[in-house]
Amino acid sequence: MEKLSPGQIHLADQRGVTEQGGLTRWSTLNYGDYQEAERKPFGKLLTLNDELFAPSHSQTYQPKQNSFVVIVPITGEVGINGDAIDVGQVYQRYIEARGDIKLSNPYTDEQINFLYLEFQADGSVDRSAQILEFDLDGKQNQLVPITIDDDLPFSMHIGMFDGRADAIYQLKNTGGLFYAFVIAGAFELQGRLMHQRDGLALWDLTEADMEALSNNAVVLVIGMVA
Repeated sequence: MEKLSPGQIHLADQRGVTEQGGLTRWSTLNYGDYQEAERKPFGKLLTLNDELFAPSHSQTYQPKQNSFVVIVPITGEVGINGDAIDVGQVYQRYIEARGDIKLSNPYTDEQINFLYLEFQADGSVDRSAQILEFDLDGKQNQLVPITIDDDLPFSMHIGMFDGRADAIYQLKNTGGLFYAFVIAGAFELQGRLMHQRDGLALWDLTEADMEALSNNAVVLVIGMVA
């Protein structure tokens, strides 16, 4: 029997839920009033929020420490300080502690859904905002990079898979940290069964294998130095 790498599953239905005004938020890790011993930051990953905005809703975010903020639209456009990014784009920006970023739903009749992530930045960083594009068309059953800066303390990939298609993610550093978040569908990931919006933290490994258990299953994966 294959030995399982040490890890922790973060089930979707055990996330912290915040509902206020036009916002519904599911927090995989501790955020705001949601504080649980089993949901502390994982390595440099401080925040992983699944955000749903009602039409025309806006929200200001303020990292508590120097952070790299990453925004991944799932459905619809996300307004960011007057600009907008759409599905197939990723927004990445360094923000100093207590700095802020305003996000909004530009639609008057549709909800939007996106992922909001914060990664710890060591010290102050001179880095402007970036909008990166990726295309999953013609790239089924493979992990597509959505960050390209080797100086970042993390790397991110996304992939859409057919049922029973598999892939292996190679970590850059031996004994690194790995996090996976299932956006859609179901996967078996390093021996664990994962459903939509489940998260999985793994450590002390050099690679992670995954197999989709449904068609058009989508997973976001993050590699970090321990």
